[in-house]
Amino acid sequence: MPALLMMTSTGETRQVLLQPHDNKVGRGPGNDVIVDSSQASRDHAVIDVEQAFVTITDLGSRNGTFVNEVRIESQVLVHGDAIRLGAYEMRFIATDQEFTQVEALRMLTMHGLLVNLDQERAQADAPTAPGVPRSQRGSL
Repeated sequence: MPALLMMTSTGETRQVLLQPHDNKVGRGPGNDVIVDSSQASRDHAVIDVEQAFVTITDLGSRNGTFVNEVRIESQVLVHGDAIRLGAYEMRFIATDQEFTQVEALRMLTMHGLLVNLDQERAQADAPTAPGVPRSQRGSL
């Protein structure tokens, strides 16, 4: 079963197994995957797990859904894809492999992917606009 490799606000890694069909993702308590980020919408995205492929679709979120740093409306996911919802980052795992804390941290830091909790807290009050790179936000 595919999974998301995530990091909690306390810095611990966790794996969330994705169920067949729709997996709702967001910060709202009614979601299947709850994201601990003020920049994620309550109902941010949905990950659809089908037999042949897995697709992520943005649900009209304010801060966007990004796969490998490209803003998407809908995207087929492949093993190792970096997913960002607002400022919260995670990694898509297409295999049934379970990771130790060390392995999970290594996967999260591949290609510069790491949840930067201090940066997220600093950006929580910064204005966000679609299409504005994170490096330019709040510097007007």
